[in-house]
Amino acid sequence: MRLFSPDSKFMRAMSMLGDLMLLNLAFLLCCLPFVTIGASAAALYTAAFRISRGTEGHVLALFFRAFRQNLRRGIPLWLLLALAGGVALLDIRIFSGGFGSMRLIELPFMLLFLLAVFTAGYAFPLLSQFDNTVVGTLKNALFLSLGYLPRTIAVTLLNVFPFALLFIDLYLFLSVGFIWVFLYFSASAYLNARLLEKVFAPYREAETDQKEDTP
Repeated sequence: MRLFSPDSKFMRAMSMLGDLMLLNLAFLLCCLPFVTIGASAAALYTAAFRISRGTEGHVLALFFRAFRQNLRRGIPLWLLLALAGGVALLDIRIFSGGFGSMRLIELPFMLLFLLAVFTAGYAFPLLSQFDNTVVGTLKNALFLSLGYLPRTIAVTLLNVFPFALLFIDLYLFLSVGFIWVFLYFSASAYLNARLLEKVFAPYREAETDQKEDTP
């Protein structure tokens, strides 16, 4: 009977799984207007960091509260990153059919796309944890992504996997569609939160010390 005790590891795992499934559905729902993807991602990370620390609470209430709070900064943050990545992808496609020196023009756009993806991997977790301007969040996200490159690669792989699979094998992507709908994005946010916790910890402590020193 200990297996089904509320304090057992099994029940705690089941509770976390249920929370992640609810968060995944809420995240996808709030992404539907497209422009709100950034705010939805920040809200998802707010809840994911809470779960990764083992803090109790109602994750859906936390998600929707964070979603409303991050709309003002989340929308321009997302649109700037989407614009940079979209322009880079478009130019890569335009110049990919060229020959000789024309192919070299692809390189700066490939670098721009890579930097946009790296920055996005940190921007929304940062937005969920720290109070900063859109420009400040972008700058910090870029610097941190380059400064912690091994973790950045792991975060990026988790973030781009569904879209890479969509591009490589549409049939397989659709075959496992229930994973994207019910679990993947919240689970990857949880794993990313675990990866980024040590990265953010010194800055979170510095922010706390600064608040305590403020009269």
